[in-house]
Amino acid sequence: MLSWTSRAVQLGLVALALSPACKRDKPPEVDPTEQANPFKTAVKERLLPDGVILVEVDLNNDGDPEIWNYYRERENADRLLIRKEADLNRDGHPDSRSEYNDEGMLIREDMDQDFDQEWDHWDFYQDTNADGVPERVSSQRDTNNDQKPDVFTFYRDGKPTRKERDTNGDGEMDSWEKFDSEGNVVKSGRDSDYDGSIDERD
Repeated sequence: MLSWTSRAVQLGLVALALSPACKRDKPPEVDPTEQANPFKTAVKERLLPDGVILVEVDLNNDGDPEIWNYYRERENADRLLIRKEADLNRDGHPDSRSEYNDEGMLIREDMDQDFDQEWDHWDFYQDTNADGVPERVSSQRDTNNDQKPDVFTFYRDGKPTRKERDTNGDGEMDSWEKFDSEGNVVKSGRDSDYDGSIDERD
């Protein structure tokens, strides 16, 4: 299985395959009899019933797309990228999904880290400095594969400030950690009897 770092590098390479400003030209025709070519990219475009334009990118021209870009048309402006999906392990299913707001800024990223076709990691972004650059403000993880997040991490200036956990799966937080500016835990607490109150502190 690929490490999280390796998958992130792959995702970065995949993201470069198609820029947000998609050309309006007709995509090239693909010969279905042509063998897969890792050095050739095929692009197909179609209009979905809800008016969204789907652009599928087949990076090696094997007939199966690895990237799905979703756009909305705008008057007097380029198409707006609203969602991007990528298949990192090439099993035919998206393993990453990025969503963008009406200004084209990244607001959310979802990942299927164990490639089981269920989302298990979510990152949320905001323009905290009003400079148009998205910054991760929180993340959520599902560590027990029940499709519900049980670890919540909060960030400031790209560094974690607080982490909360639901260790018994009842939907209530029972473990807390606070971090300093270097990412070290400076305070922690636990609700060991799960009654809603902290009864252990470090």
